[in-house]
Amino acid sequence: MMASEAYCHLTGTKIFQMSYTENMIEYLHSTGEAIAPIQTLRSGSWLRCERPTEEEVSELLTLGMDEDMISDALDPHEVPRIEFDDEWTYLIARLPDTDDDFNDFTTPILFGIHKEYVVTLSRDSLGRLWQPFIDKTRVRTSRRIELVVAMIEAVSIQYQRRVATINRQMRAATDDIHTLRARDIVTLTEYERKLNDYLDALLPMNWAIERLIANRSLRLKDDDKDDVEDISIDLEQVISRCKSLLRTITNVRDSYRAVMDTRLNETIRLLTVITVALTIPTMVAGLYGMNVPLPAAESPVTFWVVIGGSALAALAIGYYFLKQR
Repeated sequence: MMASEAYCHLTGTKIFQMSYTENMIEYLHSTGEAIAPIQTLRSGSWLRCERPTEEEVSELLTLGMDEDMISDALDPHEVPRIEFDDEWTYLIARLPDTDDDFNDFTTPILFGIHKEYVVTLSRDSLGRLWQPFIDKTRVRTSRRIELVVAMIEAVSIQYQRRVATINRQMRAATDDIHTLRARDIVTLTEYERKLNDYLDALLPMNWAIERLIANRSLRLKDDDKDDVEDISIDLEQVISRCKSLLRTITNVRDSYRAVMDTRLNETIRLLTVITVALTIPTMVAGLYGMNVPLPAAESPVTFWVVIGGSALAALAIGYYFLKQR
């Protein structure tokens, strides 16, 4: 997935656009139990907008959407939050996604709740989220609050699945600390980046959802409140799991460092013993290499006696130090 910068003259901000999909604005409406596209926006519909052009942003502005909220929704670094005005409720969340190179990231998504329709706006293509949602959901688009709650639940499920996958992969990679390799630590570092990215999105998003429950202007039904509370509980569990996995990564990294330090110390100790053991034959060889008369220097067996004695002395010294472990 290639990213490029575009300047939005309507919002006065830079919009980072992805090149693997086309711009899109789509109107959706419940027909029976299914959600299907329609030609024009009408009451009780869902407007889905992804990677909007300037003309599509203009259309959103004509609906009365706040220009700053549109700009914020197209900011790749926007933090989740919720805001209210007279006609609209805006909830910015972040969705975990994967690009064409299989790199994980989170992308902002805006849920706009109007008294007549629902708008979703994102800077990236979210077909991997919305198409299964459209195929499976039985919530009618005219039931705005229930529809948005179902959408938020779909986002929550994405986090739950990805964190569960990371948990399984980490368990497999860290099953035996003594068999860990350097590339396993690199993999754990990548998991750490993902989990921190998820936490940066989940913590403010959960806070925004709790404010959604407390707000009275939306007039949430008891069933909707229960559903939102369940989503908040699920997000808290995901947040707790992320923190637990981050602690596990830290502990594994520390354990790996301790194991590597121990192995290094053992290697240095072995090399030291070998060096000390070789000192004896080196010293004897130096003595007999001197150009002075030495005892038994003319005997034909002296060479083998010196070699044997030096080897025995070296082995004895090596054995002694190795036994001190």
